[in-house]
Amino acid sequence: MTSTPQQPNPANYELMSTDILIRYRIILVFLAYAVMGGTSYYLTFLVLYDFDIPESMFWLFTKSVIPIVVMKLVALYHFNLHRGLWRYASTSDLLSIFKACTLSTIFMVLWMAVIHPNQCRRAIFVVDWFAFVMILGGMRFGIRLFREMVHEANAQKSGRRTLIIGAGDNGEAALRSVLRSSQQRAFVVGFLDDDPAKSGMTLHGLSVLGTLADFAKVIAAKDVTHVVFAIPGASKKLLRNLVEQCALYKARLQIQPSMQDVSSGRINAGRLRDVRLEDLLGRDPIQLDHNPVAASLQGRCVLITGAGGSIGSELARQIATYSPSRIVLLDIGETPLFEIDRELRERHPQQNISAVFCDIKQAARIEHVLAEFTPDIIYHAAAYKHVPLMEAHPVEAVLNNVAGSHNLASAALRHGVQRFLMISTDKAVSPSSVMGATKRCAELLLSSFNSRTDGTQFIAVRFGNVLGSNGSVVPIFQKQIERGGPITITHPDVTRYFMTIPEAVELVLQASAIGRNGDLFMLEMGDPVKIVDLARNMVEIAGLTLNEDIEIQVTGMRPGEKLHEELAYQHEDITP
Repeated sequence: MTSTPQQPNPANYELMSTDILIRYRIILVFLAYAVMGGTSYYLTFLVLYDFDIPESMFWLFTKSVIPIVVMKLVALYHFNLHRGLWRYASTSDLLSIFKACTLSTIFMVLWMAVIHPNQCRRAIFVVDWFAFVMILGGMRFGIRLFREMVHEANAQKSGRRTLIIGAGDNGEAALRSVLRSSQQRAFVVGFLDDDPAKSGMTLHGLSVLGTLADFAKVIAAKDVTHVVFAIPGASKKLLRNLVEQCALYKARLQIQPSMQDVSSGRINAGRLRDVRLEDLLGRDPIQLDHNPVAASLQGRCVLITGAGGSIGSELARQIATYSPSRIVLLDIGETPLFEIDRELRERHPQQNISAVFCDIKQAARIEHVLAEFTPDIIYHAAAYKHVPLMEAHPVEAVLNNVAGSHNLASAALRHGVQRFLMISTDKAVSPSSVMGATKRCAELLLSSFNSRTDGTQFIAVRFGNVLGSNGSVVPIFQKQIERGGPITITHPDVTRYFMTIPEAVELVLQASAIGRNGDLFMLEMGDPVKIVDLARNMVEIAGLTLNEDIEIQVTGMRPGEKLHEELAYQHEDITP
């Protein structure tokens, strides 16, 4: 019997070489510390005796230098000063140096008191402490200063010239983010701030060059290639103006994340992010009370139809954070259902999750699912929503949006579901399309169930477009921009209501928590946005110029489309 010799694994060699490098580095660091410790001790004798050390004191130095260096190394090791990277020296390192030098001085005093009593001056301990602190701190911060000077010199020659908007705490954090970026050399030319009182002042040696009104003048005079926006809570209008001006001067705009974004874990500290479309959305985010939502979901079985879609999947993500007893994900799309099921299981391994591959048009199948899981709450997000496609296939739109909703609502009534919330659309108001008409039918259908029950509460939520949802205008525009254009719009005057997916879902959850039987909620969508302005913003975010780098092409209105959407009928009574 023969054996095949094992082939060496290159990964093992890499791990071994890394371990060797780490060991050698630690040895070299301690050798350097030993030299510094001995040097500070020798300089102490030179200073105290005016560079003419008496023979008796020189004898004391030679007898004690090795034990004292060892004591210093033990103190440095105790405070982990052998692990820090010298080029990133900070105030915390300086504090550790103070502690280590103080501990080593205490060791010296005790040792001298036992081994060499009455043979040395007390000033030796004080001078040696100062000398050791100066040598250790000077070496660490000197390396950092040299590195930053070299980095700045290189950045001035070939790096990105960066202007920071905001000279407060966020601006200071943005400066650190820019200087620590390893991807590209950066040279910060200065700051701008919305407070005129800060003009002419300095932050870490960099000048506040003026106010935001000076943006165009400064960006041209300083040849700025990158702009970092670091004013938390600034208006959308201000950010849109900056995006337009940066596009005009071919400068890339990034945003320093707010402390709230960092503390929530959405964004890593010290990492700049690109401008997103929701940053330019013409409305302020709504602050919600999450307590009623938590009380309504905790310990409940929740079923979500259309769970693989944009709204359904975000519903599942947010609901999972409120600790329901079970989440039932229902969808006819195999791949998106698989993806959201896997995502939730990875994020919430303790959560009870069931993925159900099911078509809401099949009444018997829906009956079986509700009988099996007996959900307390149903979020009905499954719908056919693409207007042109439904114009070509009206029967499918009616079967899914109307008959499917009827199947769910009637089964919910029979199985004692506590709350049934359906996602509707602004296209259901004065519908001009098959899709809008079917969603209006579903609203009326839900209204008809209100009088049949005192148990199940039937609620509907009506809102406009959500940014980035599957098949919406935003991902379509993104693909067209990536291809170099043109961007196609149906009409230059078309407007739509927009909000972000997470915010829309938060409002849906709020509506389900506070809604009563028969309520129809309309989310506050802000002002309608012209699609042509949306396209322009997306082009500018990409760092391009409209009608130079990318053209807009008007294709004409499609069947079933309206120029302007409405959120409510005139006869509907609206309560804020």
